Amino acid sequence: MELDTLDLRQLRVFLTVADCGGFSQAQAELNISISTISIQMSDLETRLGMRLCQRGRTGFSLTREGERVYNAAKTLFNQIDGFTNELHDLRQELSGKLSLGITDNLITHPNSSIAQSLHELFNLEGKIETTINILPPNLLEREVLDQRLDIAIGAFPKHLPGLHYQPLFTENQILYCGSRHPLFHISTDKLKPQDLTDYRIAQRGYTAGRPHPSNIKTIGSGALSYQMEGLVYLVLSGHFLAHLPDHLAQKWVESGEMKALNPQELGYQSTFELVARAGTHPSPVLDAFKKCFAESLNRERKRGT
Repeated sequence: MELDTLDLRQLRVFLTVADCGGFSQAQAELNISISTISIQMSDLETRLGMRLCQRGRTGFSLTREGERVYNAAKTLFNQIDGFTNELHDLRQELSGKLSLGITDNLITHPNSSIAQSLHELFNLEGKIETTINILPPNLLEREVLDQRLDIAIGAFPKHLPGLHYQPLFTENQILYCGSRHPLFHISTDKLKPQDLTDYRIAQRGYTAGRPHPSNIKTIGSGALSYQMEGLVYLVLSGHFLAHLPDHLAQKWVESGEMKALNPQELGYQSTFELVARAGTHPSPVLDAFKKCFAESLNRERKRGT
């Protein structure tokens, strides 16, 4: 089969179905009916002369041939994007797509500069399409590795091979209790990690099972959340302690619904980083965003000194 006889739209449908894990899950992403997706997939399989996926009562899965076609199609579309970016470079046009991933509740961080960076990016002349995904750090790394995100911003305790990490700024992680918790109405200025063995501490799902940065034992708390908002609910319930970014918790501290527990002894700092695939040539739009971001961060640092 010659490549020019393939319908690239059908290949994109196939990639979306594979990424979403099934026809019904891909329906909202593609904004077409399940019957249309089924027809497109059947036509693609007929053209290729092979079955790409199994679907039925046992669920959705790619066949061995489907996995190879998936990887080849990803490579093909990355090369098409690279060709398009090269044309924009030759024409000196700022045009293209930016897929940005950000960890949740970073919007209240006083030095993140993300909104300002986007403001400056969209002020530039050119046709820029942007997608922003809010995900836990472990999923951000996976999405960048799988080339579904161009770049991501988050705190990544374990660096993965194949990714490039650039330090950006820090965030204070403070241990908090809610106003209904027994510790709220007593002095906690001298609390140490060993004093908390009788209290349940809610954990972040993507760090559960690892040694905690604050040296507090968190095993057996019975509460996990993959988002900061979930940890806030658990703290406000009065049954759990949890580490939260100080800028996120500030609202509830000021209203008297939360209290920080000995920040010097029980808190720690997270380093936020910009992560991208190693060894890839960035698109003009990605380059422009990184430049806007770097300039915004430098201005924030100068204001803080």
